Order: sequence, then C-alpha cells, then structure tokens
Amino acid sequence: FINILKLLVWRHKMINKVKAGMILGIEGRIIDVEIDIGKGMPCFSIVGLAGTEVKESKERVRSAITNSGYDFPLKRIVVNLSPADLKKDGAYLDLAILMGIMRGKLKVSDSFLEESLFLGELSLDANIKPMRGIIAIALSMLGSKIKRIFVPADNYMECSAIDGIDIVPISSVKEAIGIINMKEKDRKSHIDKLVSKIVTESEDFNQSDRSFRYTSDGKKLFDEDFYDIRGNKLAKRCALISLAGNHNMLMVGPPGTGKTMLAKAMKNMLPKMSDNESLEVSKIYSAAGKLDTKRGLISTRPFRQPHHTTTKIAMIGGGANSSLGEISLSHKGILFLDEMAEFPKPIIECLRQPIEDGFINISRLNRSIRYPAEFLLLATMNPCPCGYLSSSRPCSCRQYEIDRYRSKISGPILDRIDLYCEIVEADYSDISGNSSDNKTSSDYIDDINRARDIQADRFKDLNINTNSQMKPEDIRVYCQMDKSAENILQLVYNKYKLSNRSYMKLIKIARTIADLDESHTIKEDHILEAFSYRKAYYKYFCDY
Repeated sequence: FINILKLLVWRHKMINKVKAGMILGIEGRIIDVEIDIGKGMPCFSIVGLAGTEVKESKERVRSAITNSGYDFPLKRIVVNLSPADLKKDGAYLDLAILMGIMRGKLKVSDSFLEESLFLGELSLDANIKPMRGIIAIALSMLGSKIKRIFVPADNYMECSAIDGIDIVPISSVKEAIGIINMKEKDRKSHIDKLVSKIVTESEDFNQSDRSFRYTSDGKKLFDEDFYDIRGNKLAKRCALISLAGNHNMLMVGPPGTGKTMLAKAMKNMLPKMSDNESLEVSKIYSAAGKLDTKRGLISTRPFRQPHHTTTKIAMIGGGANSSLGEISLSHKGILFLDEMAEFPKPIIECLRQPIEDGFINISRLNRSIRYPAEFLLLATMNPCPCGYLSSSRPCSCRQYEIDRYRSKISGPILDRIDLYCEIVEADYSDISGNSSDNKTSSDYIDDINRARDIQADRFKDLNINTNSQMKPEDIRVYCQMDKSAENILQLVYNKYKLSNRSYMKLIKIARTIADLDESHTIKEDHILEAFSYRKAYYKYFCDY
C-alpha cells in the first residue's frame, strides 16, 4: 500500500530530483538534476548550459533504458541542470539523468535520493563505464549532506580509501536499480560482496611500481640505483641533501658523466607519501585521466620528465579545457628538466611563480582555477652548446655562443635553485669498480627518512613539511646557529652580495645538512658545506 501511495504521489508531482557531480579543475561540484515528465508531444530536451557531451547523453540514456528491459516514456521530458550558469561538460550526468527518468521504478523515499550522488557514463547496452575525476568528486563531497555515492565498479578502488561516505560500485543500470530497491540490510550485504570481489580481482592493489635486483653479495638494488653510479661523491651528497630537504637542484657537466642517470636514480629515493599526500596526488591524476583505476591510490611520488619540445600549455596547464600541466602532475614529486637550456626561454620563465608559491592559477574568461604545483625542480645542462667546456675534450664553441646558451637560464630562475652541482668525468678507478664507494640507494634512503622525520617533528604544528618550505619567520625560530656559523654567514653575504632569497636558501640548506648530522644547531661546517654548493653557480653563471 505504501509503495502504491508513493507511486501516486510521484505521478502527481511529475518532477523528479536527483543529484550528480562533475569535475571543475580538480574539485568536484554537485549538479542538481531535475526531470519534468509531462504531457505533450514526445520530446527529450536538456537545459542548463549543457555541453556537447551532455546533450549527446539523451541517446545514451534512451538506449540504456530500453536495453535494460524497461519502456522509455513517450512523453515530453525536460531535464534541467542546476546551477544554470555553470558549463556542464563530460558524461558525468548520464546515470543521474537516467535515474530521474526511472524514478517510478525506484522504491525509495526522496530523502534517500537527496543523500545520494550518481556518477557514471552509460554505454548503449546499459553498462556503466569508468570515468576520470571520480575520486576528486567524492573527496569534495566530504562534509556535505551526501551519504552515499554510486560509482562505476572500475572506479571503486580509487575511492576505497575515503572515509565518511559510502561508495557503492555498480556495473549496469539494472544492478544499480536492484541495489537501490533492496532493503537496508540486504543492500549493505550485497555491497560488501561486490567490494570483496573487486578487491580480490585487483591483483596490483596498492602495490609499489618499484622493481628490484640483487648484487652478487646479496645487496638489494633498484633498477636505477646509486650503487651503479661510480665516482662523483659530491654529486651524490648534493642529491642526498636535495631529497632530504626538498631543495631544487641543477647539475652542470659534460655529456656522458651521469647527470641523467643520477636524476633517474633519485626518483627511487623519494620519501614515502603520507595518506593525505597520496589522496591529493591521486586526485590530480584522476582528474587528468592518468590514474590506473585497477591499482587504486598512487603510493609513490611522481617523477615527470617532459621533453624540451613540450609546449607552454603542456608545462603549466590551461587551454580550452583548463587541463593539468606537467608542473601539477609532478605535485609532491620531482619535475625533471633534462638539458634545461634546450627548453625555450618562455617555458623556463613560466616556472617562476609555481616554484615560489607551490600552485598555478589558470584564468579564463568565465572562471579561474588553482592547481597545486608543489614540486622539487631537478635540472641538468651542459656547460656549453657542444657540451665539452672544462672537460678532457676540446670545446668548439665561441664565447658569444656560450653566453647565449647560458642566458636562457635567467637570474630569477637561478635564484630559485638551491643547489648547484658540477658533474665531472669519473676516474678510471671509479669506472672499473675499484672504488670504495659502494653505498646503495637504500642506504641513502635511511638517511633521507631520518632527516624527514626530524623535520616532520619540528613542523608538526605548522602547515609545512620540509625545510625548503620555511618562511622568514620560521627560519628565525628553527634555524638557530652558533657564533662561528653566524660570522661565516655574514662574511659570505657581504663578499658575494647574496640576494635575500639566496641568503634564506643558504640557511635552509644548512638546516637540512644539520638534520642529516642530527644536530640541533647550525654549525660553521654546515654553513660552509651549504655555500660550497654554489661553486658551480659562480663558475658558470657569474664573473666572480
């Protein structure tokens, strides 16, 4: 009797309301879908600033209903998408529109639908396809009135770590309607079985992408490991400091000395991400359509290596769809620019603001989107166009060619780089394997994690994670020096006329070196070592 009464009430009002969501940048927005089914000539129209993909959903919805075994209502159907002033793109609204039209088949109250969100693209055979940005939409619903989200089954793994909202995986229209019409107890039991099956079938769930090999004496090595890099102990030390404090680093040296090899080995030494960082990075990659839905959340920090022919929009993001750029895809990881001087100067210059602020604003006529871009800049370059200046081979470049080549890296960009490291040709004893330096990447990882743990404890009450993020007021509190360190710092500042930014970066690097030594105060040796990593800067970019 109650179900018949609900059906009569539904037929009386004839306006059905369902909630959907869509992605805007990397944030989710609730879209209210209102369906008016009334008398008149049969038609199906969608209003509310609908894009091409949304308008095309009419045919997908019609076919999905018919192929699910239901009758499509031959009436005047008007779908209104609210808010009306927000452009709706993508196929996110397919499932919600279908549920609104099929409201008479749903044996639930309006309050149930008010607390539910429907996401999914429909295929013509009524299956529900996976979509990008699902986790971003789900995370944006935390704290709202939404209690459950119906998502494509293939997108479940990326949303599985979200607490506070029930994630309901569905594979087809019939399955979705069947779950909705179940009693509460049966519904929960059925969803648990679906989830268990999905998790079991995801063999690579939350597994690391890292692969290992072993030396003859049983040492565990990454495919790209510091153990394979012979010589250049100073470069390895510089890389250790860079990763320990998240300091930007530039390597300068002739071809074949191991700059790229060193950079690729560094990606395996990045600290493990926290749960919040994993959700944040996964959210970005999901919005960009680059998340492996079977694997679930991203557990390793990104390492992005754009080619020097990349465009400005591909680097910083933007375009007609305000797409994500390489700087956002490297958020919480490394942006590696191999042969930095080969990149067009405008592309290098566009990195200024993201390096400083940790985000990028994409402004268009009717909207402005902020994308996170908190990355470690790792770059390499040759000392000259031919690459052999200051090496054992003769350089064929004229001085004006060298000056023009280096001028691609402007002063403001150089000022934002913390560590400068000259990579030199290794000695025969190093190349032949007779060197005593046989530390593996795993050995360095222990040092990095120990320094990061010190920083995490130091900044536990602040919204920063590493020494490189300290502001001037933080430096005054957390970078205490002894008297000799202050004297050395004063001499360096006066002699080399450091900019305010370079002065602050020098102290931050010294703080990281002190953390690696597990020293509470910054000492003279820490300042001297920190300044030694500017030697390559003065050699190649200054006249000192």
